[in-house]
Amino acid sequence: MMATAVSEHVGFDITDGVAVLELHRPAKRNALSWAMCEAILAHLGAAAVCPEVHVLLIQGSSGVFCAGADLTALKRADGSESVSFRELVIETATTLADFPVPTVARVEGPCIGAGCSLALACDIRFADPHATFRIPAVQHGVVYDEGSIARLAALVGPSRAARILYTGMPIDATQAERIGLVDESGHDLDRLVADCVGTIATVDFGTVTAHRRLLRGLARTEGNQR
Repeated sequence: MMATAVSEHVGFDITDGVAVLELHRPAKRNALSWAMCEAILAHLGAAAVCPEVHVLLIQGSSGVFCAGADLTALKRADGSESVSFRELVIETATTLADFPVPTVARVEGPCIGAGCSLALACDIRFADPHATFRIPAVQHGVVYDEGSIARLAALVGPSRAARILYTGMPIDATQAERIGLVDESGHDLDRLVADCVGTIATVDFGTVTAHRRLLRGLARTEGNQR
C-alpha cells in the first residue's frame, strides 16, 4: 500500500479482507481535527487501491463514535466559520461515501454532527443501545452539507430529516433503528458487526461490488427525481 498520512488519533488496520479505521481522540470524544481528516483521507486513498480490502469498518474508541468536528477548528476566534476546515470535513465524508467497497459504521455512544456525516456516508450502520445521534448545526450556526442532508433524507425521509435538521433533536438508538437511521441496534454490537463484515469479506467480491454500484446508482437516480 502507498504511504499514508499519520495521526496518533486515527488507527488503521487490514485483517482478513476487513479494513478497520478507528477514531482515537478520547480527550475530545473523537471530535475530528484537521490532522484526523487528512489521515482519514490518506488511509481511504490507500485502501481504495488495495486488493486485500473487501470491506471497510469505521468505528470510534473509548465508547464514543465521534462528537463531531472540533469546534476550535471549525470556528475562527471571531466566531465566523472556517471555510477551509468545513470543506475538508465535507471532503472526508464524501470520500467515504464514494469508497469503492462496502462500508460499515459501528456506532457506540455519541454520534454528533460530522460524526453523523461519517455514519451516513456508510452503506450499513450498527449501533449500541446507548448510542445517540444528533446534528446540532442550527445551534452552532453551521449549515450542514448537501451530501449529508441527501443521505439523511434518503434514509429517514424528508419530513424526519427536516425535524432533525431544524431542531437539532437527539435521537436514541431505539428511535434511530425505528426510523431507518441505523440498520440494527443491540447489546451484542461486536457480534452484529463481526457477522456482517465477516460475511461481506468472504462472499464473492465481484458480485458485492456490482450490487453496490447498482445501489449507489439507484440512490442517485432517486435523488435527482426529488
